[in-house]
Amino acid sequence: MNLSFNESVSFCKNNKEQLEQLAANNHIILCPSFIALAPIAEIFKSSAIAVGAQNCSEYENGSYTGEVSAQSLAEVGATYCFIGHSERRIYYGETTETIVKKIDLLYKNNITPIICIGETKEDFLHKKTFDALTQQLELILKTIAYQKYDRVIIAYEPFWAIGTGIIPEDKYLEEIFAWLQKYVDSYLPHIKKQLLYGGSVDEKNIHQLKNISDVDGFLVGSASTDCEKFKKIITT
Repeated sequence: MNLSFNESVSFCKNNKEQLEQLAANNHIILCPSFIALAPIAEIFKSSAIAVGAQNCSEYENGSYTGEVSAQSLAEVGATYCFIGHSERRIYYGETTETIVKKIDLLYKNNITPIICIGETKEDFLHKKTFDALTQQLELILKTIAYQKYDRVIIAYEPFWAIGTGIIPEDKYLEEIFAWLQKYVDSYLPHIKKQLLYGGSVDEKNIHQLKNISDVDGFLVGSASTDCEKFKKIITT
C-alpha cells in the first residue's frame, strides 16, 4: 500500500515509455494492489511488461467477503501472484497449508506463483535459517512435484531485512542461494525455476546483490515506486 489507486495508475501512465524500454532487455513484473490491477494491466496490454497480484484467496469461489479469487485475477490480466509474503504470514497468520491451496488455484488459472520464504531475526540469530526455510518449502515443493506443474519462482526475503535497509552479508546470501538451488532441485529436478532475492533492495546495494551466485532476479519493494531509482536498479 505504498501507492494509492490514483498514484499507482499515474505512475504507470507517466513512466510507461521508460518502463517499456527497460523491459526490452529485462523481465519486469509490476504488482500493484488489487484495485489497480485491471487499469494497469490495460496500460501494458501490448507490452513486454507483466502484471501480478500481491495475494489471492485460498478458495476458488463462494461467500468469502473481502477475498479475491485466482480466477478474477486471471480475468483482469494478472499472470503472476505473490504467495506467502512475510507480511501475510506475520500480520494475517498465513500458514504453509493455506499457501499450498492458493498455489493450486493459481496454477489452474495459468498464473505463476511467486512463493515468498524467509527466516525471522530469531531464526537468524539462533542459526535456524535452514530449518525455517525447509519448514516453509517442503510441503510446497512436494505438492508442485506431485501435481507436475512446470514452473516455479521462489523469492527469498529474510524477514529482518524487509524495509530495514539491512542487507545480509554476501557470504550468507551465497550459502542461502546455493542451498536453495540444491534443495529445490532435489524435489523439482526438471522444472523451470527462478530464485529471487528481496529485502531492502535499492539502487545503492544492487551492484553487490547482482554478484551473488544463483540469484535470477529481485523483488523490489518501496524503491520500485520511484522510477529513477527503479531504472538504476535494473541498469546497474
